[in-house]
Amino acid sequence: MLATSPGAKVLKGTLVKGSDYYVYCVRAVIGIILLATAAAASGQSPNPTAKSNQSIVERLMPNGGVHTLLLPSPEQRGNVVRQLQRMQSDVSHPDAQQVAFLLAVLDVNYVQNRDYLVWVLKGCNVPEVTHGCDDMTGEFLAYLYEHGHSEVLTPLMKYGNSYNAAGSEFVGTFLSETVAKSPDNFLDAVRSFPASTQKKICYFAGLADGGGMAPTNLRLARKALAARPDDVAVRCLREIENANKSK
Repeated sequence: MLATSPGAKVLKGTLVKGSDYYVYCVRAVIGIILLATAAAASGQSPNPTAKSNQSIVERLMPNGGVHTLLLPSPEQRGNVVRQLQRMQSDVSHPDAQQVAFLLAVLDVNYVQNRDYLVWVLKGCNVPEVTHGCDDMTGEFLAYLYEHGHSEVLTPLMKYGNSYNAAGSEFVGTFLSETVAKSPDNFLDAVRSFPASTQKKICYFAGLADGGGMAPTNLRLARKALAARPDDVAVRCLREIENANKSK
């Protein structure tokens, strides 16, 4: 038998002295933390049944935005949906907008929840900003557009240039990228508005976040719109050029 001195411990056949044992434990704890952090960063689905002081919204949207969205696995989906629907039944719940967005993403009562988000976005079109509209409302609708729901482009055009400065900058940038990268989708949506409104929307897209379009996007938009010599494309290109006269 291997003799040990007082204060020493044997771990899996390895003799570890008292001070070394402390270091071993610290390293083990750090390793566990790093593994857990790596798992979270890899985009693994949250466990909605895990005990936590966080709400289901906080667990699905850990940073409050769409870029770190953690969707549930098929096994977790039913439980997550039930939790979100319970929250939605509380009309005074402060996370009403986020809940509607998450349910729309999960395709639960999609039309109802999409329309709620559009209604919220309208609230940014009055000076006092109502309906709970905030910096994220436009981002929620843009996320839906980018995930196959092209119909939300029209309300983003109609209500995106608003009294919420940060939200307006986001939507302007989003529209500038859309006209550059998906010009047909952009023009199809713009055509639903009268000519005077088309001018405003295209000028707004040309401004992007207020400083004008990124050089690459401006080049792409010019090329795409010039190749489509219909009245709407010509009108839109003219307004984009007006918004970028210094470029």
